[in-house]
Amino acid sequence: MQDLRYIKERQMNTARGEAQFSLYEGTIIFDSQQLTIPVLAAEGVPEILIGLAWLETQRLVVDRKARVLILGED
Repeated sequence: MQDLRYIKERQMNTARGEAQFSLYEGTIIFDSQQLTIPVLAAEGVPEILIGLAWLETQRLVVDRKARVLILGED
């Protein structure tokens, strides 16, 4: 993560009920490509969350057996 900028607080539903999330905008460098992604953080939620809206604009391939993750262009 290169940069992280706070945006706002947001109430969201989770599997455990409603939770208060902090929304940030993060800048990452992935395979020499700079990308801006939404980042959500909440007390008691240890997982990293990448927004579905952002993933819908990116190519994502995960092959766990081969230990390969591809994110980006073809």
